[in-house]
Amino acid sequence: MFKLSAEAKVGLLVLVGSAVLLWMTFSVGKYEFGEKKGYTLVAVFDSVAGLDAKAAVRMAGVKIGTVEKVGLEDSRAKVILRINPDVKIQRGTKAMVKTLGLLGEKYVELIPPEVSVMEAAAPEGSRYLQGGERIQVTVSPSDVDKLINQLSSISDDVKQVTASLRQVFGSERGTRSMEDILADLRTTTANIQQFSSVLRSDGSEVVTRLNELVASLNGVVGENRDNLKVTMENVREASKNAELALASIESTARKIDRGEGTLGKLVSDESMYNNVDSAAKGISDYTTRVERLKTSIGFRAEYMFPEVKDYFTLELKPRPDQYYVLELVSDPFGKFSQTTTTATPPGTTVVTNTFENKLKYSIEFAKRFGNLAIRMGLIESSGGAAVDYFAFDDRLKFSLEAFNSNSHEPNNDRAHMKATLFYDLSKVLFVNAGYDNFLNGDSAHAFVGLGLRFSDEDIKYYLGSVPTPR
Repeated sequence: MFKLSAEAKVGLLVLVGSAVLLWMTFSVGKYEFGEKKGYTLVAVFDSVAGLDAKAAVRMAGVKIGTVEKVGLEDSRAKVILRINPDVKIQRGTKAMVKTLGLLGEKYVELIPPEVSVMEAAAPEGSRYLQGGERIQVTVSPSDVDKLINQLSSISDDVKQVTASLRQVFGSERGTRSMEDILADLRTTTANIQQFSSVLRSDGSEVVTRLNELVASLNGVVGENRDNLKVTMENVREASKNAELALASIESTARKIDRGEGTLGKLVSDESMYNNVDSAAKGISDYTTRVERLKTSIGFRAEYMFPEVKDYFTLELKPRPDQYYVLELVSDPFGKFSQTTTTATPPGTTVVTNTFENKLKYSIEFAKRFGNLAIRMGLIESSGGAAVDYFAFDDRLKFSLEAFNSNSHEPNNDRAHMKATLFYDLSKVLFVNAGYDNFLNGDSAHAFVGLGLRFSDEDIKYYLGSVPTPR
């Protein structure tokens, strides 16, 4: 019976995995092959803020097509709509950019015109728009809609308040309520008049109480007269000290004006000012470069059937087309040793090859040209170079690395070549698969891997979410 070898099974698994990844990429990205279905219409808007390609085209709330392209035409937004082949659009239809729900996505709504009797009698071919024709009437999105909705809501509230007032004061019950309120006001006024009459009759007693309070205050002041004198002397002493301090400050200011002392030289000497200004500009330039520096941290593990190879990656990107890669690698085959023993009897020589785990490092400089990037430097503690190709907005990457061209391991006399395919499942999670050291057949092996990658924004978000101890 024919049996597949382990390498063939792994290769078949890599091919099937790559095919599944490509299918997922084209399915999620909604890529199409061949001639696209339906026909196109053109609509020109003053503004289509928030409307992107592949947005929905709807009529009466039903999706009838998609936005194929958004561009500019004479400083206005030109939108190409692809309509399903089974949908006919009447002439005079109006195109409007709307929002699905309160915070939903933007889409294009087609509003058909009111068909008159003469238009209904016209030939069918002239009643409908043909492929490539332009929709004449368009309406751009406006932020005034929100204000109008708020004004409408306020108007409804005012109407409800006036209706409630009309219901309360326009009925017999409301009249009785007003009479009760007036009666309460009369009672309150009478109470105030009674209180004032009490004050007039008992005013002498209130005055006596106030005189007693003043006499008590005079006694307290008399008992603490000495303390008040000491306090006033302290205030006078503090005033003298303040005058001396002001005189000293004035003298120092005059010296600074004359250019004496360090501060005076700093103020009057233009060369020192220029040095400070240039230093400040240098610090500003340095901080600007640091702010432009993009950083990402990644972790991944590659399963090599049955060993596991771990990677920690730090990527520094000062510019979009130039970056540096620093990497630590835990390689289960990183350290090779050979032991020769002589067995007695019969005196034969036995050679034993062993591999041990070793920590390696990579320091690479990378330059990107469009979708192609070239890396050079140290790869896994030896000189090497690599080529990366990016596709589908950098979600898919194919890498080919070459390094360690002078290995002393047996059956490993050719350069170490490694081919890897990376695919981003999300902004943070990615998978990879490939074939390692494929130029040396005895040392070649396939692998699959899983990893995490965090950017500057991710690191700031997670650090901000960590609770601080109190």
